[in-house]
Amino acid sequence: MKWDCCSKTAAIMGGFSFVFGVAMLAGGYDAMFNAILKQNMAIVEGSRSFDIWRETPMPVYLRVFFFNLTNPYDFETHGAKPILQEVGPYVFSEYHMKEDVTFHENHTVSFFQKRWWYWEQEMSGNNSLDDVLTLVNTVPVSAAFSTPKILLIGFNMALNKIDEKIIVNKTMMEVMFSGFQDPLLDMVQESIVWDNGTFHNQSWVNELPNGLLDYDKFGWFYNRNESKYYDGWFNMYTGEDSIDNVGKIDLWNDSRKTPFFDAPCNEVVGSAGEMFTPGLDKTFIQFYSSDLCMSMKLFFKEEIEDKNGIPAYRYWGSVNTFANHTFVPEHKCFCVEGICAPTGLLNAQSCRMGSPAFISFPHFFNADPALLDQVSGLSPDPEKHAFTMDLIPELGIPVSVAARMQINMRIVPYKRVKILRNVPDVYLPLLWFEELAETPPDLAGQMKALLFIMHSPTMTIIFSIMVAVGILLIGLVVGLAFAHHKARKAEERLVLTDYRY
Repeated sequence: MKWDCCSKTAAIMGGFSFVFGVAMLAGGYDAMFNAILKQNMAIVEGSRSFDIWRETPMPVYLRVFFFNLTNPYDFETHGAKPILQEVGPYVFSEYHMKEDVTFHENHTVSFFQKRWWYWEQEMSGNNSLDDVLTLVNTVPVSAAFSTPKILLIGFNMALNKIDEKIIVNKTMMEVMFSGFQDPLLDMVQESIVWDNGTFHNQSWVNELPNGLLDYDKFGWFYNRNESKYYDGWFNMYTGEDSIDNVGKIDLWNDSRKTPFFDAPCNEVVGSAGEMFTPGLDKTFIQFYSSDLCMSMKLFFKEEIEDKNGIPAYRYWGSVNTFANHTFVPEHKCFCVEGICAPTGLLNAQSCRMGSPAFISFPHFFNADPALLDQVSGLSPDPEKHAFTMDLIPELGIPVSVAARMQINMRIVPYKRVKILRNVPDVYLPLLWFEELAETPPDLAGQMKALLFIMHSPTMTIIFSIMVAVGILLIGLVVGLAFAHHKARKAEERLVLTDYRY
């Protein structure tokens, strides 16, 4: 009986090892691994991804560079080519938090995103928040651009009355966050008469961009620090139903289309910007940017290995990202009110409340070379000025991001506006910035371990060994049972022989 018990135990163990090993090799392991991966990658409460997604575990660093206008008098009075001096970096640590997070039955989650910044003096070197910058005043430039020609005479009289200036000297903090007062903004605010939710004004004031009507000060990030509403309302897929949907944007400001461009450039598609569909290929990735009011494409550039040794795909802003319709015909819908930007520029007029703002990569990198001829002081360099994003293709998770953009203003001379009568016709760079983020070492270690498990033949070898062991155990039990059976038969024959004698 003791031997029978051992045989049964060995047979059961062998059978289990064989069946389990075959099941795992036939796809069971992949299914189990994918289930665990889905559980951790889906944006649901309790998952590892949810905690990282809801509040960034490490700061993103915002580095800002301004273009000082070093020949303001000649620029303003003689239409001279602007001579620019890049100053910076001015460095801030940037934090993100999702607020008003609400999950929905269709496996989506809606939220607002709050961002805030802290000054980093040590990382900024000798640069200070009190540095005085010499810049073109974008307030009258934007106002003149939006004012109909028939009203420019009245507009000019108003500017002369308030002694508006085309060149201003302001501190970096004023230009960036705290904002600075401007005579035109003050006059607009004083002239607004509200009546049952609408205002009545001078005719030319009614034509001004919304930004001039809504703000009492001008600053690039004025009223943006700690605002949860600035970026808009997002609704994205959680990936709970399918990991292929994780991070995909569904709605922005309650719509799948925007009013800023013609179709199909107005479609809200791609990623919400932080996670991408696992299993990336070597074509392009796409994400919706509320700052640009469009879904931006980054194209595959090369395979790389980050500083932690993690293999990744690098995607970047190529010549096609902001190419105009001459080079990419389907980009015709990025023209705004008949104005098609030179290649390498995005016409952000409709997105930036009517101002003649144009977005490019820093120093006009990957843009029309003619733009460089209009100014002095730029020198595009792919190492410094390219927009890049490095993603783990198997997971769709970024390991390194260098998001770089430049804000330019279209300066146009107006004969009827004194302060703009003699300026040159130019796409003038005002500032550029880069947002830098990298995977922290502890998370990088987890990613490397996960990738090792995904690619290592170790588990295949283990399951193959289990199958082999199962076969050996079953074979051993069967062999021993057969031998035992033969021995019993031999004994029986011997007993019969003895009985006959």
